[in-house]
Amino acid sequence: MNKQTENDLAPTLERTSLDDFLPYLLNRISNRLNTDLNEELKSLGVSLPYWRVLAVLHVHDGRTIGEMSVYTVIEQSTLSRIVDRMEKADLVVRRPNQQDARVVEVFMTDAGRAAFERIMPVAMRHYRRAVDGLSDEENRVLLSALHRVLENVRATPYP
Repeated sequence: MNKQTENDLAPTLERTSLDDFLPYLLNRISNRLNTDLNEELKSLGVSLPYWRVLAVLHVHDGRTIGEMSVYTVIEQSTLSRIVDRMEKADLVVRRPNQQDARVVEVFMTDAGRAAFERIMPVAMRHYRRAVDGLSDEENRVLLSALHRVLENVRATPYP
């Protein structure tokens, strides 16, 4: 496909509905999923930002605030305050990096892991609801396309 044809197919607000404009659609989906999940998390005594921190640390424990900021999509100063509160609640602990004591890493505590295990079924129920009706192939294609979009817009060295 040549550039002219690609540009002709690119959505514009004049030629497409807002619901077909990728940034708008992604924002609506994300907002709806987060709002619904956050409501249920409140009943477990956990906030959505706490869940994001625990989920990131579950995948790779011992991340810096900077790394976690990218993965949790929470601004660093806000995330630092969240981690402060989580540390007071004994969900996480900060420790100096073994190779460079100037670098501080965040780790889940046993209580943090227990909270993660309590929350995971709730999060998975919301995920399954979101992809309900998609075949395995459609789900694979969707995830592949979204990963490509993320790669296109990514501005950090973190995946």
